[in-house]
Amino acid sequence: MHRIAHSILVIFGITGDLAKRKLLPALYGLSRENLLPEGFRIIGVSRRGTTNRDILDILEKASAPESTENTSDPEREAAIQRIGNALRIIDMDIGKTDSYGVLADTLAQADRDSGRPMNRLFYLAIPASLFPTVTARLAEPDINTRETGVRESRFLIEKPFGQDLASAQALIDQLGQSFDEAQLFRIDHYLAKETAQNILAFRFQNPLFRGIWNRKHISHILITASEKIGIEGRTAFYDHMGAMRDLVQSHLLQLLALVTMDEPAVMDSRHIHREKEALLSRIQPPTPDKMAERTVRGQYRSYRDETGIPDSKTDTYAALWLEIDTETWRDVPVLIRTGKALARKVTEITLIFADEAPGSANRTGRRNCLTLRIQPDEGIAVDFAIRKPGFEDTVEQVQLDYCYRGLEEPVRSDAYRRVLFDALRGDATLFATDREVLECWRISEPVLNAWKEDRVPLEFYDNGAAGPAGADELAGRAGTEWLPETHTVCRFPQRR
Repeated sequence: MHRIAHSILVIFGITGDLAKRKLLPALYGLSRENLLPEGFRIIGVSRRGTTNRDILDILEKASAPESTENTSDPEREAAIQRIGNALRIIDMDIGKTDSYGVLADTLAQADRDSGRPMNRLFYLAIPASLFPTVTARLAEPDINTRETGVRESRFLIEKPFGQDLASAQALIDQLGQSFDEAQLFRIDHYLAKETAQNILAFRFQNPLFRGIWNRKHISHILITASEKIGIEGRTAFYDHMGAMRDLVQSHLLQLLALVTMDEPAVMDSRHIHREKEALLSRIQPPTPDKMAERTVRGQYRSYRDETGIPDSKTDTYAALWLEIDTETWRDVPVLIRTGKALARKVTEITLIFADEAPGSANRTGRRNCLTLRIQPDEGIAVDFAIRKPGFEDTVEQVQLDYCYRGLEEPVRSDAYRRVLFDALRGDATLFATDREVLECWRISEPVLNAWKEDRVPLEFYDNGAAGPAGADELAGRAGTEWLPETHTVCRFPQRR
């Protein structure tokens, strides 16, 4: 692990929901693991009169132990104190260009205090309406300072990356006027989850699987991202977003690219992104005449009451059948589904192995499959059949697995910890490129347009169900079925 240069992190929206839930706890985790660079500094941008004490209170709450029996934890207290010492809050209205002088002055003072130029990271979790003003001002030379070999300025951008292909292209063009592509780190935190990070190593470091990772041996690819919760009061965001835009267009297509891309010539950021871009460019959405039979849009029954929008057609559930036009994956159905208010929370990728001959499925009635569990109970599992010990000649389905839960916490990296750590060291492997963003919109937009025009009916499903009936029918038309709700990966009697 190479040394990270002196850096300063500027957080726009330090009191926002995402910063409270993800970013600040991730900073605490890096501080506790002593992974923050020497002389690290944080600038929190706020317009609410926020104080350092307010931020430390958030950290203390987020890092509080589950048990109240023994709350003494010197390492926890030291980690929080290190962040407190590094933190400075500045009040400014980011929508006004003349208010950025205080930020430029604070950055310059940090350089003087450090005695050397510091790398600058800007974390932008801001409304799309503010992007033109904020990015234009951050591009000015008093803030966006780049000196090759001396100092870098990087910009961490949260999704959504547009609302459709045209707006995504407009955003890319706008950012391109101000920044180099190498400065832009578009966050997709699913790629930073441990099992997702393991996909390429698992595929390409094991001849056992490398040789069968193709259409000759794999009949179907299934990707599921289901949540038990509903929208939880996020009406303003979710009703114009929906499940297709929120998860399929970004996270799940990115995971699909990792599972199906060709092996890079060199396992580095540039070559990995090149192969991902090439793979995404070959994914084919359903044609207009097949849109109704290859996509499913659903909404949980209480959604309209929760939002107060009685005629909302927003999809809280999305399922679709995609094809990949490559020699490796041609004619292998890819089924993706995601939804809210479902029976369980799970994100996983399952590869169904092909029967070598018609009717050769094992006597359990189930095919062999490999599951990459992204969350929860992270791990990798292979389901296969064996003869059950005893005097009767019976066969049962068993599972061979590798589970992350047994690892010590410092070894298992939280996704946002990894996002920040990689951005600090300038590693863009787990971030999305502009071409990847555009390809994901190219794939998704025909589906969204068909739904907008009501060419695919909106199906309703009960809260806590597995989803609309149409999703099972979709899988049947593709010649498979979703894994049963009882299918488990890495489940232990009790959590450690």
